[in-house]
Amino acid sequence: MQKPKRLLMAVLSALLIFTITPFALAQQSPSGSGLSISPTISELTINPGGTNHVTITLKNITVDDVVAKGAVNDFTSDNITGNPQIITNPNIQSPNSIKKFVTNIDDVALAKGEQKTVVLGLEVPKNTTPGAYYGIVRYRAIPKALNTPGPGQVALTASVGTIVLITVPGNVREQVQVKGIHIFRGSREGSFFIKPPTSIGITITNFGNGFVKPFGTVEVNNTFKKAVTSFQLNNPKQLGNILPNSTRTFTNNIKGVNRIGRYTVLASVSYGSGSQVLTLKKDFWYIPLWLVVIILVVLGGLIFLAVRAYRNYRRGRRHSSKH
Repeated sequence: MQKPKRLLMAVLSALLIFTITPFALAQQSPSGSGLSISPTISELTINPGGTNHVTITLKNITVDDVVAKGAVNDFTSDNITGNPQIITNPNIQSPNSIKKFVTNIDDVALAKGEQKTVVLGLEVPKNTTPGAYYGIVRYRAIPKALNTPGPGQVALTASVGTIVLITVPGNVREQVQVKGIHIFRGSREGSFFIKPPTSIGITITNFGNGFVKPFGTVEVNNTFKKAVTSFQLNNPKQLGNILPNSTRTFTNNIKGVNRIGRYTVLASVSYGSGSQVLTLKKDFWYIPLWLVVIILVVLGGLIFLAVRAYRNYRRGRRHSSKH
């Protein structure tokens, strides 16, 4: 009885191997493609009727020859981190689009490991309204050998992009509001913590029609109004932008909140020339878990004693009334 079972298992194993192997080979045979691009962001100022250009470096970082197909996409802000959200619907165009500014965006052939410099022309029409314009110039790598994948094959492609921010000078309005201060322990926001908070976020809204690069300081003071930590708002080495009519939260990690008590966060925010400073403050509490437990135990004990005393009082009253 054992030999037929072993023979049957061997046959099934062989069939399973021959079934899986072609599938695995079919999945692995197409090779992917990828590009690297620099710079990742370009900021320019172009007058109405003026011209300029963006210089991009593209490199094929895969083992195949590829064709880098270029396109310009509009994007919006996620209103949290400031990361762009690409608008892929061709029927939707942002009023701040740079598509009408880009004069040439051609396909770029790249051999394995090859690097090329691409120059994109920019022309701003004379009747362009002053303000902020932006978009992403994206290149998608298409493997030359897999322009028409065969049955069971999938051509893996990747895309990279560079953000282009263009300011058209003129009547550019600056209007900024510090919307709020957020204190976090990990991803949880709160104002009462049993473990020290780990980061602070400052939410700022740009109501103007131009780009805004906020800067300033954020300070955390303890109960005795002594500073325990502070940091520079926004990255001083490369200030991040807030798009027109959008919101962004700038978050930084913090340390130094390690003693029991109430803390105050004071944010001082400037923008543009720095002539105006916006301030906002928020309090939070740090009471460690062990102290919370002690307080609850003490409160529970006091309530128990109060209830017991009240019951004894009521029994005493009833006893005295009977006599």
